[in-house]
Parts: sequence; C-alpha cells; structure tokens
Amino acid sequence: MSAELIRNLLIFITLGIAVFRVVLNELDIRSSAKALGDETVAKAVAYVRTKHRFESSTIGFQALLTSSFLLLGWFGEIQRVTAGWVSGAIWQDLLFLLTIGLGLYLIGIPASIYSTFVIEAKYGFNRTTAATFITDRIKGLVIGALIGVPIILLLLWIYQVIPTQLWWIAFLILTGVQFILFAIGTTVLLPLFNKLQELPAGELRDKIEQLCKELNYKVKRIFVMDASKRSSKTNAFFSGIGKTKTIVLFDSMIEKHTVDEVVGVLGHEIGHDRLGHVRSGFINATVQTFLIFALFGWALQEPALTQALGGEGTKLVLSLIAFGMLFSPLNFVLSVIQNVISRRNEHASDIFASKVYGPKPIISALSRLQRDNLSNPNPHPLFVAVYYSHPPVEQRVAHVERLAKA
Repeated sequence: MSAELIRNLLIFITLGIAVFRVVLNELDIRSSAKALGDETVAKAVAYVRTKHRFESSTIGFQALLTSSFLLLGWFGEIQRVTAGWVSGAIWQDLLFLLTIGLGLYLIGIPASIYSTFVIEAKYGFNRTTAATFITDRIKGLVIGALIGVPIILLLLWIYQVIPTQLWWIAFLILTGVQFILFAIGTTVLLPLFNKLQELPAGELRDKIEQLCKELNYKVKRIFVMDASKRSSKTNAFFSGIGKTKTIVLFDSMIEKHTVDEVVGVLGHEIGHDRLGHVRSGFINATVQTFLIFALFGWALQEPALTQALGGEGTKLVLSLIAFGMLFSPLNFVLSVIQNVISRRNEHASDIFASKVYGPKPIISALSRLQRDNLSNPNPHPLFVAVYYSHPPVEQRVAHVERLAKA
C-alpha cells in the first residue's frame, strides 16, 4: 500500500469517525427531547443538548485539524524540526513525542475551561476555582512526565537495540505499570489531587462494616474524598486488589443520599469484586492491549506509515501516530464490545446489591443519581450501545424490580 493511499485512508477514517460521533450526538439530543416530566427532566434534556452540541463542535475541530496535518505533512515536518534541536535518535524521538503531546494538551485546555466554567457552572455542577483548575493541570503534567518520560525512554532504547521485539516487551512493561497503578493509585496518586479522610464513626460506617462482615468481605480502608470542591456530582468507587482494597465515597454522595442508599451503592461496588468483574475486566483489557500491540509490531515494518505522515524512511514515532489513526476503527469496535460486557456486569452488581441489602436502597440511589447528575432521561439506543458503560437508569431499576418480584 502506497504512502499516499495510506494518508488518504487516514483522512477518511478521521473524518468518518468524526461524522459518526456527531450524528450519534444529534440522535441522542433528539431522543432526549422526547422525555416527559418535571422541571428536573427538562433541565436534564437541556444539559444533554448543551454538552453534546459543544462536544460535536470540538470533534469537528479536532478532525479538521488532524486532517490538515495529514494533508500538509506537518507531522513529518515537526519531526524533522525537533530532530534538529538535539542529537541522538532516542532524544530526538522523545522530544517529538513531548512536543506533539504538549501541543495536544494545550489545544484541549480552552475546551476544558469552557466545559468546566461555562457548561458545568450553568447547570449548577461546577465548584472548581481557577486556582484549583490551574493547579490540577500543573500536577497532571508533572506526574505524567515523572511516570511517562522514563517509560518512553526505556521503550525507545529497546527499539534501538532490538526493534523487531519492541511490541511484546512494550506490552509487558505497560501492562505491569497499569497493574501497579491500579493497585496503589488511590493511595499514592489520588491524594495529590484530593483529600482522603477515613470515614468517621457513626451510623454509615457501622452499616458498611456490618455489611462487609456479613459478606465476609475484607476491606481495610473506607475513605471520604472531597470531590465537592470540583463538582456537585455524586459517586463512589472501589479500587485496589488484595490488601490494597479501598472504598472511596464522594463527600457529595454522603451529603445528598441517605445512609441506606450509600450502603446500597457500596453493595453494588462489592458485587463487582465478588462476581469477578474486576479480574475479568483486567484480563479483557490485557487481551485487547496484546492484540493492538501485536498489530503495531507488524505495522512497524511498513515504511509507508512514516511516509504517509510526511516523514522519511521509517520513524518509530511517526509510525506510532499513523498506526493509532489507522486502527482507530478497531479500537472503536473493541470499546463497544467492552461496553456491552460492562453493562451486563452493572446489571449483575445491581442484583447482587439488592440481594445482600434489599432492592429499595439501590433503586432509590440510582434514581437519585440520575436526578442529581442530570443524566439523559431518554437516551438513544444506538448512543447507549456505543458509549454507555452503564445501562440507562430506568433499565437498571426495572431489572432490579423485575427480579425482586420473581
């Protein structure tokens, strides 16, 4: 396949996926408009419309920018320019990746500012101050550099020594890093952004500990996170494995939900672990990652990928970008499959929670989450199939009620 043909294919894929995503957004907007209800439902419909329309505009901008870079060969030009700033292939490739990464990061900041301080603020969610917003991004860059740069340098060095073996070595290294971050991320990285405090003694802690005792479920840490300093949205999550198992509650959830609703939600999270969803999810993600890396190992031997981006010869960093675009449809399909599995797991965890703590708390919690977070009251089925990792709340509630009556 010639470089020109690959370049045209990349442009077609980029624009095609963008159009598909914009169409899905519009379908979801029209579907949400059919929802009937009180002022909260009307506000949720308006929130969905505002978010999707803004997202569609950013999707269009990004697709046009990427297509322009491809058409004009700017990726190759940036690679040649940055290569002239330093000596040594490893440092040249690192500088190119950092330049592209920083450029994408800076381009995304205006959209993030508008989303946070205009859209989220308009609908009563945003509590982020300008100082917190800036600090978060600085911390993110520093942490990303401390973790990412050494890994990139190691992989670039491996490519220089044994280029044909990079794909499987990179897979092992990145999978290992992902596993470590999953195990310790909540206790090591999350506190750099949020304050985590032990859930104080009281009715809520007593009921959580009682539920864990009844299930013979060992969890050493139950934290409350100050999520309300950024958003009024509510949530809770479970993280870690083995001795690092941790339950994290948003302070906004404790504020807005009853004790039984919070315990019902935690029963759902425990269900994910007890039913093997955490383990199977990690295995599924690992298998998908292996498939992608194996394909990348094949693609590295194709110089046309580099040339399609305006480069010369075979450049690892340019081939990496071209590969990411070329196989984005496959990634898209894999994510859809993963969402199907995830939605099934959510239903199973809802049932687990209803069995161990009764159906009323989880039903009440789900309904309140939908209202408080202004979730789409009537999402389009195709949008759900493609994007939703959780089933729509009405389906989840109906599923629990149906099995509770059986």
